[in-house]
Amino acid sequence: MSAPLPPRGSMPRSSFAIAMKDYTFIRPGIAVTISAATLVAALIIGVMLIKSLAHASSTVTRGATASEALHRLNAKYEVWHSMATGGDTAYRRQADSIRTTLQADLSRFGSTLGSDQERGFVQQILEGLTSTDAPATKNAREAMIVLLAHQDAALFDAAEASQRGVTFAAVLLALTILAAGMMIIPMAWLYVRYKRGAAIEVKL
Repeated sequence: MSAPLPPRGSMPRSSFAIAMKDYTFIRPGIAVTISAATLVAALIIGVMLIKSLAHASSTVTRGATASEALHRLNAKYEVWHSMATGGDTAYRRQADSIRTTLQADLSRFGSTLGSDQERGFVQQILEGLTSTDAPATKNAREAMIVLLAHQDAALFDAAEASQRGVTFAAVLLALTILAAGMMIIPMAWLYVRYKRGAAIEVKL
């Protein structure tokens, strides 16, 4: 028979483990689990917050750029229409030049739009540039108004996304405070207190 193995000596406890014996809030294992869960939740909320703010930022940039371009195009359209319907022949010649420029600007603007419906409204405005009669003018102006309303709606969507971002930020802060208050701060305080006590004992 082989000789029995000698009993294993107990491993010395670390200073952190000794300090944690004074942690009486809840069981350390439960506290660690809750803190880990809240930190994971905070990480998920943080990712959602970043995505929400990025979406809001891109929407605001896109909407503001499109709205500015539409206001400029609308003003140019009104100037063209006023010159084209005026009685002055010189004004009419200038109107032809403005119409050519406006058609090119509208075509470029339409290519930046992601919606077929919005591109259809741009096409409606382009058709309004081919005639100054009442129906064509009415359709072109209505299309311009609808396009401006679409950009305003996009800006409102960005505002809602920003509001959601504020909610995400509040939840993220609450989860972080919960994790720190339940485990990290108490354990750090106990450990520092233990180390200070051990240092005083060594000096004595």
